[in-house]
Amino acid sequence: MTTEGKAAVILPSPGLQLIPVCRYHRSCWSTCRMGRAALFKESSASYNYHATTGNTSAGTKEQLMAEQPRFRVRFWGVRGSYPVPGTQTLRYGGNTACVEVDVSGRTLVLDAGSGIIALGDSLLRRSNGHALHLALLITHAHGDHLQGLPFFAPLYEPTVSIDFFGPRLAGRDLEGLVIPVMSPPYFPVDIRQLPSQRAFHTLEDNMWIVWKPGCNQPLLLQESQAAREPPLPEEVRIHARFTTLHPQNGSLLYAIEHAGRRLIYATDLEWGEEYQSEMLAFLEQADLLIHDAQYTPEDYRHSRRGFGHSTYEMAATVAQLARVRELILFHHEPTYDDQKLERIEFATRQQFSRARLAREAMEIDLLVSS
Repeated sequence: MTTEGKAAVILPSPGLQLIPVCRYHRSCWSTCRMGRAALFKESSASYNYHATTGNTSAGTKEQLMAEQPRFRVRFWGVRGSYPVPGTQTLRYGGNTACVEVDVSGRTLVLDAGSGIIALGDSLLRRSNGHALHLALLITHAHGDHLQGLPFFAPLYEPTVSIDFFGPRLAGRDLEGLVIPVMSPPYFPVDIRQLPSQRAFHTLEDNMWIVWKPGCNQPLLLQESQAAREPPLPEEVRIHARFTTLHPQNGSLLYAIEHAGRRLIYATDLEWGEEYQSEMLAFLEQADLLIHDAQYTPEDYRHSRRGFGHSTYEMAATVAQLARVRELILFHHEPTYDDQKLERIEFATRQQFSRARLAREAMEIDLLVSS
């Protein structure tokens, strides 16, 4: 099992005493050893390296302890189906699904479409050779959500550890879904022989992923267990719900909770004419809802019904019914150019004013008051 998951590394100055701080859970304590989840006790300055920014700054222990929480989202791939490079997609971007989420230094990656390739290069530059700990959350196993994985540079580095999370589909656990994508005869490099450290966690419906403060070992909890453990300060929680709104095998929706905010990633689902109350309850009052909106209503009715994707009208209706704070339209149809996407954004805002389209390189800070 991978025991690391943070994206912030403390660089000590001479004479520091390392004090393990992960006493919240026995399994965490057993995996957080010297040189891992630790605080540095000293009277002189220490240096805090942030893998998310690449900056090194001096500060006292009190300054490090008082660092403000972060909950930032960056889009690296926003298209569905297949990548579409070219002059007609410059404004919104042509890469397939990949979203980076920084929760107080812990790096979460949502899906591994072609956008993950540039993200991987960026993560290695920011880490500057230091240990890098990632969590990769896969919604389902279609090609546009995994096609960038073989070219994700952190996989090839011995200083990187990755926790993979995702569903069981067609009788296969997550490892059984991922390995064929990156092993012969489909790819010349076998992921099982790479120097990075990897752990695969297969999620069932209504499971929670929890990282306690100061610990990089993820805890997998059932709904009843998570309900009995109230969130601790600085804790990161992810609630996974399995839905059959995506045809054939289904997919996972993820709700990321941190610092009193809630982000929901709901791609590859088709609502149709009815809106399931159970799923609406899961989306209820999200601070940010990233929602599939691949088609116009006209294209959907003409030839796309049953493909497993929503229209922008469906996404706006869900945002209204679930009373979300902000809606981000995602998984754009690859045949739609920038001008058509602009018209979709305008039309969506007539129905739900707090809506916009995802664009590559767009960043959202959930802890900034609107």
